[in-house]
Amino acid sequence: MDIGEFIEIFRSSFDELEEELSPSTKFKELSSWTSMQALLLIAEIDDELNFVLSADDIKNSQTIEDLFLIVNS
Repeated sequence: MDIGEFIEIFRSSFDELEEELSPSTKFKELSSWTSMQALLLIAEIDDELNFVLSADDIKNSQTIEDLFLIVNS
């Protein structure tokens, strides 16, 4: 999987997302980012990639690329 595919999985966890996403996007600064969105993202990544992000993974990450690197480690 490449970063573009990961960004699409990230995007699909949102009902509506108007912002453009890139590897350097600071996801916690997105207008629709909430603690509920974090749970939806965890579920989406688990469903699509069979990988469970932890709350600490999200807490310690700043960008979409940070999450991508965790999933690919």
